[in-house]
Amino acid sequence: MNFEDDSGASTATSNAFGADAADVGKGISAQIIEKLIAGGKYTVVDRSAVKALLEEQNGAPEGEDAYGAAARIGRMLGLDAMIIGAITRYGPEAAPKSGGHLLMSTRKSKAYVDITTRVLDMTTGQLIGGFTATGESARSGEVMHMNGPGRLGETPEILSGDFANSLLGEATRNAVEKIAEQLDSFAEKIPPLALQIDGLVAEVAGNSVTLNVGKKTGVRVGDKLAILREIRAVGDTPTDVVEHVGEVTVTEVADVYATAIFSGSGQVRVGDRVKSVANSPAPAH
Repeated sequence: MNFEDDSGASTATSNAFGADAADVGKGISAQIIEKLIAGGKYTVVDRSAVKALLEEQNGAPEGEDAYGAAARIGRMLGLDAMIIGAITRYGPEAAPKSGGHLLMSTRKSKAYVDITTRVLDMTTGQLIGGFTATGESARSGEVMHMNGPGRLGETPEILSGDFANSLLGEATRNAVEKIAEQLDSFAEKIPPLALQIDGLVAEVAGNSVTLNVGKKTGVRVGDKLAILREIRAVGDTPTDVVEHVGEVTVTEVADVYATAIFSGSGQVRVGDRVKSVANSPAPAH
């Protein structure tokens, strides 16, 4: 996802990616994606797919937090994990307090960029990793400090052209390189998406069936799901018996239902249970 800019108002951001501060997060996110693809340990889903799905949804369910919403969207897209983050520092080192009465002073400073990332597990909706990195430029640039309060109580600073156009870019690349290395090292610890589909057969037409589960529960085109039938206990049998009727392959998915093709030796019926193959009981002998 595009990284948030938590670095505060800064004149540095206006020249960093050619527009305003919002583009800093987009630009750094794009650089990290490029590094992860080059590393070969991640398959990256286009963020436009996530954005489109977010726009399709009519708001989050009541009580759902931001992580829960992200995990729900991720499961609908079949993601193993989502990487989110923020830029917490973007510019020169903090200006020393001035005890003089000059309206303007100049100083030298390197450029610094601090990035934090978090890895969100789509199966559980929990954070499973967090990383930070600081990048700095090799050279220093000139920073002009305006003494006295600026707009909204800020103390304004003016960065030299070299600082904004060159040094910040160098610091950003260094921070991105460090974050990408940490994420690459963490890749093997990310568990694959494991969804437990549990629904019912709603309609049957020949070998075509409609299921009452869809995108919102993680069903995807091509998924193979087990069809099970619960047989009531009889005689001395203490518990119900689960009969493995067959299997369906999903061909079309909507938000709350899916269409699938049935195959198996049994005959599928309305009301039969549908479950993920990995989570279904072994076929009865």
